[in-house]
Amino acid sequence: MKMQKRSNLVTQFSSFLCLKEESSSVITYWEKTPELEQNIQLLLKQQIISSKEDIVAQEFLRWLRKNQDQLKHKHLIAYLQESCFFATQKVYQRLRNYWDLFTWQDYFQWANLLVSSPVKLLTQYDSNLKFKLNTYAKNKIEYQLIDQAYQYMGWERASDWGLLKQLKVGNRRKCLQQIGGLKDINLEKYLLIWECFNLIYKPPLAGRNKKLLPPSISHFIQVGNEYNFLITKKYQNLSSINSEECENILLTCIKFARQYCNPSTITTNEDLDYLTNDKTLNCNNQEENYQDKYDLVNQVLAEAFAKLISPQKILLQLWKGVKLTQTEIAEIMSVNYPNFVTQQFHVAREISLVRTILLDSLIKKILLDEKVKLTQGKIKELKSPLDHWLQEYCQKLLWEKISLIYQSLPSEEKDKLKEYLINKDWTFNDEIEGDFCQKIALTFQKNLQSEFNLVFPESQHIKISFLHLVEEWINDSVYSLINNN
Repeated sequence: MKMQKRSNLVTQFSSFLCLKEESSSVITYWEKTPELEQNIQLLLKQQIISSKEDIVAQEFLRWLRKNQDQLKHKHLIAYLQESCFFATQKVYQRLRNYWDLFTWQDYFQWANLLVSSPVKLLTQYDSNLKFKLNTYAKNKIEYQLIDQAYQYMGWERASDWGLLKQLKVGNRRKCLQQIGGLKDINLEKYLLIWECFNLIYKPPLAGRNKKLLPPSISHFIQVGNEYNFLITKKYQNLSSINSEECENILLTCIKFARQYCNPSTITTNEDLDYLTNDKTLNCNNQEENYQDKYDLVNQVLAEAFAKLISPQKILLQLWKGVKLTQTEIAEIMSVNYPNFVTQQFHVAREISLVRTILLDSLIKKILLDEKVKLTQGKIKELKSPLDHWLQEYCQKLLWEKISLIYQSLPSEEKDKLKEYLINKDWTFNDEIEGDFCQKIALTFQKNLQSEFNLVFPESQHIKISFLHLVEEWINDSVYSLINNN
C-alpha cells in the first residue's frame, strides 16, 4: 500500500486519507474538507497559529484538553491521518505472516477509530519531552492495534505459559509483591528468572487460535543457564539454580499471575493494559524540572552512546534506527559477530545491558552529581524517555548517512526530486518518489553492509524497513530539500 505524504500545512489539517478499490488493488487518495480548509487558512492569515505543523497540533491538543471545539477536534484527526497510515503499515507487515484473518483495510479502520478520539489517544503525550506529536501517535496506535489483533485472536484465553509471556514488566513486579508477598533478594531472583524465560522461550504456536505450547526440559535448562550466566555478570548477590528449581519457580509465577490478572475476563482497554508489552512511551508523572534538563540529558546520553563498543552501536542502529526485529538482527550480525550475538535472546540481553549503561550515566550525572536523593521516582523520571531518545538518536545517525548519499547524487536527479516535491499532487508518483526511495534505500543498505561488516539476507521486511527509513527522511527533510540547492 502506498500513500502520498502531505507537506502543506493547510492540507495536513484539512484532508483525510481515503481508500478506493480498483480491479484487484486498493489505492489511497486525499479528500479535502472545505470547511476545515477555509478555517485553517483563516487561522494562518490572522496569524493565530504557527506555521509549523507540529506546534499547531500541540496547540490544538492543549486547547481540546480543556475545551470543546468541533473544528479543532476535526483538524487534529485530519493531522493524524498519516500516523494512522504508517502505524497500519507497520502492524500489518508484522502480523500478516502469522494471521491472515485481517486485511490492511481492517487495521486502517481500527486505527481511524482510535484517532477519532485524539484527546484520549494522546492522554499521556507530553510536549515538554520534545517528541513529535505525530511520532508519539504513530507508536501509540501501533501498540493498540496489536492489542486489538491479539484480543480478536484469543490471547485473552492465554495459556499458563502464554500468560508469563504477556504480562508486562511493571506488572510482574507488582504481581510477585502483591500476590506472592516476595521482596528483596527473593523478589529479584524470581523477576530475573521470569525475564530469562521470556528471552529464551520462543516456541511456535500449536495452530491458529491455539494456546502457547508448554516448554520442554531443554527450555528449563536453557533458562537456568541464562540466569546463572547473568548473575555472574551483574547480579552476584543472587544464588544459582538448576533446571528443576527453575521450573518450580516459573510454575509459582504462573500461580501468582493467574490471581493477579485473569485473562479470561479481559474485555476493556483498562484490563488490556495488564497484557500489553512494556510501553516505553509512558510520559506521565514527569516532574517539571525534567524539561529544563533536556539538553543535559541529550549530552549525557550521547557521550555514553559514543563509549559503547562498536557491535552495540551497530545493534542499536539496526533495532531503533532501521527498526528491524531482534531475530533479524541476530541473523544479520551472527555471521561476522558470532562472539557477540547468535540468537534473538542475545540481542535482547545486549539491549538490556545498554539501557542499564545509559541509565547509570544519567543517574550519575543528573542525580548523584547534583546530590539529589536517589528514589524509585527519580530513576523512573530518567528511565521513561530512554527508548524515545535511543530511537531519535539512532534515526538521526542513519539520516546523516542518507543525506550524504543524497548529496552525492547528480544535480539533475536532485533537481528532479525538488521539482516533484514542489509541484506534487495527491497521487503517488512511482517514477519519481518510488524509484528515488528504492535507489537511495538500496545504496544505503549496501553502504551499511560495507561500513558495519554485515551480511543482510534476502528479506522483503528488511527491504521495506530500509525503504520506510528513507521515506521518513524525505518527509522530515522536505523543506530543506526544496529550499537548498
